[in-house]
Amino acid sequence: MLTRLFHVAINSTDLDRSVAFYTKLGFEALQDRTVENPKLKEAFAVPCEQCRFVHLRLGGDDATLLDIVEWGPPGTADGITTPAQNAHGLTRIAVLTDSTDAVYEQLKADGAEFVTEPTTVMTPEGGWRVCLVKDPDGIVVQVTELVAP
Repeated sequence: MLTRLFHVAINSTDLDRSVAFYTKLGFEALQDRTVENPKLKEAFAVPCEQCRFVHLRLGGDDATLLDIVEWGPPGTADGITTPAQNAHGLTRIAVLTDSTDAVYEQLKADGAEFVTEPTTVMTPEGGWRVCLVKDPDGIVVQVTELVAP
Protein backbone atom coordinates (compact mmCIF):
# COMPACT_ATOMS: atom_id res chain seq x y z
CA MET A 1 0.00 0.00 0.00
CA LEU A 2 2.70 2.49 0.94
CA THR A 3 5.78 3.05 -1.22
CA ARG A 4 8.21 5.16 0.86
CA LEU A 5 8.51 7.83 3.51
CA PHE A 6 7.78 11.13 1.71
CA HIS A 7 8.66 13.81 4.26
CA VAL A 8 8.92 14.75 7.91
CA ALA A 9 7.11 17.99 8.70
CA ILE A 10 8.33 20.51 11.27
CA ASN A 11 6.15 23.49 12.14
CA SER A 12 8.19 26.64 12.61
CA THR A 13 7.50 30.01 14.19
CA ASP A 14 10.18 31.62 12.00
CA LEU A 15 10.66 29.76 8.73
CA ASP A 16 13.72 31.67 7.54
CA ARG A 17 15.50 31.09 10.87
CA SER A 18 14.70 27.35 10.74
CA VAL A 19 15.82 26.99 7.12
CA ALA A 20 19.10 28.73 7.98
CA PHE A 21 19.68 26.21 10.82
CA TYR A 22 19.06 23.16 8.63
CA THR A 23 21.12 24.47 5.70
CA LYS A 24 24.05 24.89 8.11
CA LEU A 25 23.68 21.16 8.80
CA GLY A 26 23.99 20.47 5.06
CA PHE A 27 20.35 20.31 3.94
CA GLU A 28 19.63 21.76 0.50
CA ALA A 29 16.49 23.87 0.02
CA LEU A 30 14.56 22.55 -2.98
CA GLN A 31 11.45 24.71 -3.02
CA ASP A 32 9.93 27.59 -1.09
CA ARG A 33 6.18 27.96 -1.61
CA THR A 34 3.29 29.91 -0.18
CA VAL A 35 -0.17 28.33 -0.37
CA GLU A 36 -3.43 30.20 0.17
CA ASN A 37 -6.39 27.84 0.07
CA PRO A 38 -9.43 27.43 2.35
CA LYS A 39 -9.03 23.64 2.06
CA LEU A 40 -5.87 23.83 4.23
CA LYS A 41 -8.17 24.06 7.28
CA GLU A 42 -9.89 20.82 6.36
CA ALA A 43 -6.87 18.90 5.07
CA PHE A 44 -4.50 19.70 7.95
CA ALA A 45 -6.89 20.51 10.84
CA VAL A 46 -5.49 24.02 11.29
CA PRO A 47 -7.30 27.35 11.91
CA CYS A 48 -5.78 29.09 8.88
CA GLU A 49 -5.99 29.18 5.12
CA GLN A 50 -2.36 30.03 4.42
CA CYS A 51 1.05 28.48 4.90
CA ARG A 52 4.56 28.87 3.62
CA PHE A 53 6.77 25.82 3.41
CA VAL A 54 10.28 24.91 2.36
CA HIS A 55 11.24 21.40 1.29
CA LEU A 56 14.83 20.48 2.10
CA ARG A 57 16.81 17.36 1.32
CA LEU A 58 19.92 15.80 2.81
CA GLY A 59 21.40 13.13 0.56
CA GLY A 60 20.50 11.89 -2.89
CA ASP A 61 17.45 12.52 -5.03
CA ASP A 62 15.48 9.74 -3.35
CA ALA A 63 16.16 10.92 0.22
CA THR A 64 13.20 11.76 2.44
CA LEU A 65 12.31 15.46 2.47
CA LEU A 66 12.25 17.74 5.48
CA ASP A 67 9.13 19.92 5.19
CA ILE A 68 9.40 23.06 7.32
CA VAL A 69 6.06 24.89 7.56
CA GLU A 70 5.06 28.28 8.89
CA TRP A 71 1.27 28.62 9.26
CA GLY A 72 -0.50 31.91 9.12
CA PRO A 73 -2.38 33.92 9.98
CA PRO A 74 -2.84 33.51 12.95
CA GLY A 75 0.58 31.85 12.71
CA THR A 76 2.19 28.68 13.96
CA ALA A 77 0.91 27.86 17.44
CA ASP A 78 3.48 28.42 20.18
CA GLY A 79 3.89 26.75 23.54
CA ILE A 80 4.91 23.20 22.65
CA THR A 81 7.87 22.06 24.69
CA THR A 82 10.67 19.71 23.69
CA PRO A 83 9.70 16.20 24.82
CA ALA A 84 11.86 14.09 27.10
CA GLN A 85 13.92 11.75 24.94
CA ASN A 86 12.37 8.71 26.65
CA ALA A 87 8.77 9.96 26.17
CA HIS A 88 6.44 8.07 23.85
CA GLY A 89 5.91 9.41 20.35
CA LEU A 90 8.20 11.33 18.04
CA THR A 91 11.10 12.78 20.04
CA ARG A 92 13.85 13.56 17.51
CA ILE A 93 15.11 13.26 13.96
CA ALA A 94 18.57 11.84 13.27
CA VAL A 95 21.13 12.81 10.64
CA LEU A 96 24.45 11.22 9.75
CA THR A 97 27.83 12.96 9.68
CA ASP A 98 31.48 12.03 9.35
CA SER A 99 32.34 14.11 12.44
CA THR A 100 29.92 14.73 15.29
CA ASP A 101 32.59 16.83 17.01
CA ALA A 102 33.00 19.16 14.02
CA VAL A 103 29.23 19.71 13.76
CA TYR A 104 29.03 20.27 17.50
CA GLU A 105 31.81 22.89 17.45
CA GLN A 106 30.27 24.72 14.48
CA LEU A 107 26.78 24.83 16.01
CA LYS A 108 28.16 25.73 19.45
CA ALA A 109 30.00 28.69 17.90
CA ASP A 110 26.67 29.73 16.34
CA GLY A 111 24.99 29.68 19.76
CA ALA A 112 22.86 26.55 19.27
CA GLU A 113 21.23 24.97 22.32
CA PHE A 114 22.33 21.40 23.03
CA VAL A 115 20.54 18.66 24.94
CA THR A 116 23.71 16.53 25.11
CA GLU A 117 27.38 16.96 24.21
CA PRO A 118 29.16 14.51 21.86
CA THR A 119 29.19 11.07 23.48
CA THR A 120 30.30 7.70 22.13
CA VAL A 121 28.08 4.68 22.77
CA MET A 122 29.66 1.35 21.80
CA THR A 123 28.24 -2.14 21.33
CA PRO A 124 30.14 -5.26 20.17
CA GLU A 125 28.84 -4.58 16.64
CA GLY A 126 29.94 -0.95 16.55
CA GLY A 127 28.55 2.26 17.89
CA TRP A 128 27.64 5.88 17.52
CA ARG A 129 29.10 9.22 18.49
CA VAL A 130 26.06 11.43 19.02
CA CYS A 131 25.00 14.78 20.32
CA LEU A 132 21.50 16.19 20.52
CA VAL A 133 20.87 19.78 19.46
CA LYS A 134 17.65 21.80 19.41
CA ASP A 135 16.56 23.57 16.25
CA PRO A 136 15.22 27.14 16.65
CA ASP A 137 11.76 25.80 17.61
CA GLY A 138 13.00 23.17 20.07
CA ILE A 139 12.89 20.15 17.73
CA VAL A 140 15.69 17.78 18.72
CA VAL A 141 18.15 16.76 16.01
CA GLN A 142 20.42 13.79 16.73
CA VAL A 143 23.79 14.31 15.03
CA THR A 144 25.19 10.80 14.50
CA GLU A 145 28.61 9.54 13.49
CA LEU A 146 28.84 5.77 12.97
CA VAL A 147 31.81 4.23 14.83
CA ALA A 148 33.44 0.94 13.85
CA PRO A 149 33.72 -1.84 16.48
